[in-house]
Amino acid sequence: MKSKSKTYITSFNFIIAGLVLLLYGSIRFKKLFFGNFANGDEYGFLNIFDIYLDKGYSEALSQGSSITFNATASFFNLFFSNTFLSLRFTSFFFGVLTLLMVLKIQKTFFPLTKNYFLLLIITISNILIVSSVIFVGINDTILYFLATVFVFLVLNYQRDIKTFKFSLYLGLLFGIMLLTRKITIFYLPSIVIILIMLYKNLKIKTPLIFKSLSIVIVFSTITVILFNLPNLTTGKGISFHEKKLDNEISWSQLQYLTAIKHSNGEVKYGQHVSVDEVKQYITKNGEKSLPGKSFVNTIYYDIPFTIKDFFYDLFSQIKPITRLSGLIIVFFILILSVVKKISIYHRYLIVFFFTFVSTLCFIIISYVEPRWYLGALMLVLVPVYNILQDLSNNKNKRDKLNFIFINVQLLFIVTINLPYIISNYKLLL
Repeated sequence: MKSKSKTYITSFNFIIAGLVLLLYGSIRFKKLFFGNFANGDEYGFLNIFDIYLDKGYSEALSQGSSITFNATASFFNLFFSNTFLSLRFTSFFFGVLTLLMVLKIQKTFFPLTKNYFLLLIITISNILIVSSVIFVGINDTILYFLATVFVFLVLNYQRDIKTFKFSLYLGLLFGIMLLTRKITIFYLPSIVIILIMLYKNLKIKTPLIFKSLSIVIVFSTITVILFNLPNLTTGKGISFHEKKLDNEISWSQLQYLTAIKHSNGEVKYGQHVSVDEVKQYITKNGEKSLPGKSFVNTIYYDIPFTIKDFFYDLFSQIKPITRLSGLIIVFFILILSVVKKISIYHRYLIVFFFTFVSTLCFIIISYVEPRWYLGALMLVLVPVYNILQDLSNNKNKRDKLNFIFINVQLLFIVTINLPYIISNYKLLL
């Protein structure tokens, strides 16, 4: 096939993919962003945000507040005067910031050809639009953005070693992540492993490592304490936004019973048992029939079951990852054939993604929601596309491969999104 024909075909597929995402996004935008009813976890965030606006910062804190989310949403509420729109616009705003931050990381550290750059934008847009996290008022997109900032700091430190500045920023960043959502704790294994890789690669001496980590801990602690002072002075502890269930049971216990019933074929994957079912199960089988109220208890309560559920959850992510990011898993398998081309910069992002997803699958017994790791998924696209574009040293072969990779990915995104558009086209009228 001639080069000009390839260009026309690729350009046409980019236009079609862009139009499909525009139509898909318009439907979701109209259905969710301007909807009059809360969607899923949105109700809980709306309830606390109303308290934040009506009774103030301290009262919201005492009820369990996502401090960063509510503070940002309250700013946007000055313009919208509508709590639904304020929360949803906050989510949309940080979703766009995440896209821009990933593109900044790509531009700074991972050069891409024009077509792969456009493919990166298309794929990230597909993730954000299809998952619809940017159309509902939940705080996930803030964590996506903060996670991308963390990765940028690591990559920048790899290139420009300024320990105090890096540690200060990292401490403040982790503190803000904790103020946003408790699930930040699940990022710790990824962060620790990346920092070990970073310090080892740069051959930083042990005293300097301890100094750096001390600065991170001190500034993250100070940040969390300062914003939680109203709670701490009244003995209520650190405030986190959490799902309100029942004082008798915890979310981790509900998750664990869900996993048991799913394993027995009583509950479909992705569904949860009710609070009453958990109470009845404990009443019937005793207090020790389920782990304690923290997620840590669920790990060692039944280790064989934990390991079994870990692998089930891990392999279950193949479907949502493919639905959201296309053929990225296939592409990743291909780049493993050229391990020598995987630089330390590539490794940081790849390890960050796989460690975070593995941590979620290991700790969250029952069902891992893809929205929790979408920030890491958007990041891992960058090194994969960067390596993919230079998969072959032979120019002709490389051009042929890139033509195939790019167009197959575009056609996959178009094909998998069309059924939803066709079945919901009336919302466009």
